[in-house]
Amino acid sequence: MVRGAILLLVCFLLCVSGCRSLAPIQPASSALHADTARQCRAHFLTRPRQLVQSLTAYLPDGGVRDAIAVIRIHPEAGRFKCVIMSVEGLVLFDGEYDGAVSIHRAIPPFDEKKFARAMFADIRLAFISPEAWNVEVGILSGGTPICRYAYSDGKGFVEVRLSGADCLEIRRYTGGKRLRETVDICYAPACSFPGSGGAGEIPVKIDIFHHGLFGYRLELKLIEAKELPRTEKQEG
Repeated sequence: MVRGAILLLVCFLLCVSGCRSLAPIQPASSALHADTARQCRAHFLTRPRQLVQSLTAYLPDGGVRDAIAVIRIHPEAGRFKCVIMSVEGLVLFDGEYDGAVSIHRAIPPFDEKKFARAMFADIRLAFISPEAWNVEVGILSGGTPICRYAYSDGKGFVEVRLSGADCLEIRRYTGGKRLRETVDICYAPACSFPGSGGAGEIPVKIDIFHHGLFGYRLELKLIEAKELPRTEKQEG
């Protein structure tokens, strides 16, 4: 009976969280509106990049895993490639997304396509401008400038909150307005650290939070960044 009551409570809480309303956006002056829209657009990549990052995963079971991630992003094509290695150099995952997920090499539990789809969705959320049909720009009640992107067919929302001079926050909601992911992004100098690679327009620290009963956190710190040629062919 106790177990059943707990399950009912969990279901109730999930339903309540799924029915929340998004925070109201207040209109901004024309100058602030234009500046906020510009800053939101400026965050997202427009040129191909390769990023080498240290990766720390805080797992639902309380475990902590460290690795190195090499990510290639082609924003104009919506194509991503990612290789995750252990600190000893063992390849744990090698895969890419080009309209569909392809896994070239993976060691359990990284061999599940569910993991690959979630990872590439995280990359898109953090670095690629949302392909939304409507954008609402303004300020929140606390004064934070915000851009809210609404997808067609009720597929959900993405918010870019300009929380500070060197920081911003990205939130993704379901069509039912339930918060799914939060991405905290910091640029130098507020989050600078040795080995940032001198890439001023690339975030030096990214925290990705997956919310829910089995939520987890990914912490990415930039080691090196370089621009890739736009004409680079897809790798096997």
